Amino acid sequence: MGDVKSFFRLFTVLAVLLALAAGGYYALEDFSASKVREFSSRYDNLVRFDFERALINPFDQSLYVWGLRCDFAVGARFTAGMAVVEKFDREHPIPRYLKGRVENISIPVDFMNFGTYASELRKMGYEELNFDLETDYIYEDRTRRLSVRKLCLDGPDSLRVSAGFDLGDMKLHRPGLSGLIGVSVLDAGLVLQDRSITRRLLDFTAAEDHIGVEELRRNLLDSLQLRMQESRSLGNGYAENFYAGLLKFIEKPGQLVLRASPGEPVPLLYMFMGRDFEELLNLYGVTVEADGY
Repeated sequence: MGDVKSFFRLFTVLAVLLALAAGGYYALEDFSASKVREFSSRYDNLVRFDFERALINPFDQSLYVWGLRCDFAVGARFTAGMAVVEKFDREHPIPRYLKGRVENISIPVDFMNFGTYASELRKMGYEELNFDLETDYIYEDRTRRLSVRKLCLDGPDSLRVSAGFDLGDMKLHRPGLSGLIGVSVLDAGLVLQDRSITRRLLDFTAAEDHIGVEELRRNLLDSLQLRMQESRSLGNGYAENFYAGLLKFIEKPGQLVLRASPGEPVPLLYMFMGRDFEELLNLYGVTVEADGY
């Protein structure tokens, strides 16, 4: 009889603890949702942000939001399965660091989202664009250096692009074009993995030009071969390497790796000052490697 009473006492204690835990969890969810709504309300004039539920981890302050829907004032919209913010600077208007990801983003291919490009994307077979997005960056006020450790777009039916770069003399307190004056590129890297986007682009372009896909591919390869030879004759090794890598990628799409390693910091605005493309490749020290699947 004593064993039965002990069992019921233990069962009662466990039931109470479980009820308290469940109540605490739902209370935490309500608190988390209120904090997310409070933050998103600051941008109501730009975007309406809805979600199903949210949870702030009380131990590391990471944030999880499920079932997102964003409707922008200009008419664009998208949905996402989940957003995770692992680290976030809450002390500055423009965060000095951020690490997070958004999973299962879905953007309808229509005029409000893509303008006149919507028609081209539909012809390429896209009714909506689906991808995950991940970012991790940190800005140091003392050195004014912005280090983007990871910026990744991962589309299962298009491509995966992962980039990282370092910018010097970045004025994060001065957003906009004026803040880019004096900013320099220290290094950068980008990895592109084809997941059907190249085939879709070739098919679409060939159809628009009323020629076969293989004929279009040969034309592109011939053009790249010519540019590669011209760069070689001018002694521009960076341009020659770039066209050689692109030629290999078009011939057999797979992975394309680009790196920028200038000998010394190069102003970012050089990209927008009408300089010759081959000259820019040389200035930024761009190299390319291609591997087909």
